[in-house]
Amino acid sequence: MPSVKPVLKWLLPLLILAITVVLVGLLMESRPRPEPQPVEERAWPVAVQTVELSAHRPILRLQGFLESPSLVTLTAAVEADVLDVTRLEGERIDAGDRLISLDQRDLELVLAEREAELADLQEQRRIEERRIQSDRRELALEEQILALTRQELRRLRNMAQEQFVSPSDLERAELESTRQELAINARQFAVDTGQARLDQLDARKARAETLRDRAALNLARSQVKAPFDGRLAEVMVAAGDRVRPGEPLLSLYDSQLLEVRVTIPRLYLSRVQGAREADGMRARVIVDGQSFDARLSRLAGRAERGQGGVDALFRLEGDAGNLALGRFASLELALPEEPDALLLPYEALYDTARIYRVEDERMRALDVERLGDARFADGGRGVLVRAEALANGDRIVITQLAQAMDGLRVQVLEN
Repeated sequence: MPSVKPVLKWLLPLLILAITVVLVGLLMESRPRPEPQPVEERAWPVAVQTVELSAHRPILRLQGFLESPSLVTLTAAVEADVLDVTRLEGERIDAGDRLISLDQRDLELVLAEREAELADLQEQRRIEERRIQSDRRELALEEQILALTRQELRRLRNMAQEQFVSPSDLERAELESTRQELAINARQFAVDTGQARLDQLDARKARAETLRDRAALNLARSQVKAPFDGRLAEVMVAAGDRVRPGEPLLSLYDSQLLEVRVTIPRLYLSRVQGAREADGMRARVIVDGQSFDARLSRLAGRAERGQGGVDALFRLEGDAGNLALGRFASLELALPEEPDALLLPYEALYDTARIYRVEDERMRALDVERLGDARFADGGRGVLVRAEALANGDRIVITQLAQAMDGLRVQVLEN
């Protein structure tokens, strides 16, 4: 009997646990079971827009920067010290305004030297003219003397035949005649080359006049003046600086010739070119909160490799003198009208080229051609699309859904 107690000690808990499990199972089987309810598909609430196809003008939004074809850099024409800078960067200037003054003392000395050289050459030419006139008169006299000498030589030769003169007298006469011929030849050469000497002096005089004019021009260039109305972009020197020829002094631009450089995407390039050839293209430009009208001036003649379009330059109209070069500009360009187009809110577009049409309370995907942006009647902007499958009266989902897919059930909200 003592051996039965240990067996009951570990068997009894197991028996109790088994009875408990059986009772729980019976209770689970006897509980009431609810009837299964059918799962109803969810309908997503969306707003729609009824399709009304019509002609719209796409608006191409572009960004660029201000520049000017008239931007010039004035450089020093002479070596001199800067005496005064009268205008500062950013100031508006008028044509002829003095901008920088250079030291003129060295330039005045050079001009005086050139004028003295020219005066000396002018006097040399007057002297040469008088010398030529004198040579001509003396040549005539020398020829008269030669005639007399030859006459005397003939007389002596006749007398020598009769032995009335000595041979030495005849030789002296012949020598005198030869000397006179040599003198005439020298005088004749001086007369013949007189015009050549005048021409040489004229050439030296012309060169001296050129040097004089250059010195006068350099003296005038010591006063740097504005070549046109505009605005100073940058001043590179200050009073006391020593400048040399070719060194930049300042840069300025014509404020009436400001342009915006933007890149026309390849997708719109043909339309822009066609409209430009037809009647030109106008745009609206926003710079620093200011609005300006602009007109397409020209397309760039060169495109960089890998560039997704061609640069276009739009000339600003009106007074834009307060704008600074390099400023960021936003441009809206109205493209030619597109027929049979649909203007939708941006929320209606998925993946840049897909919209959803409501058919039998379900969304049906429709691929479209994106034509650009356009404005609603109230001035707001939207996306302009076109698709052959679109027809007037179709309903397009204009609510952006994260769960959007073909066949998704929707509930159209009443406007």
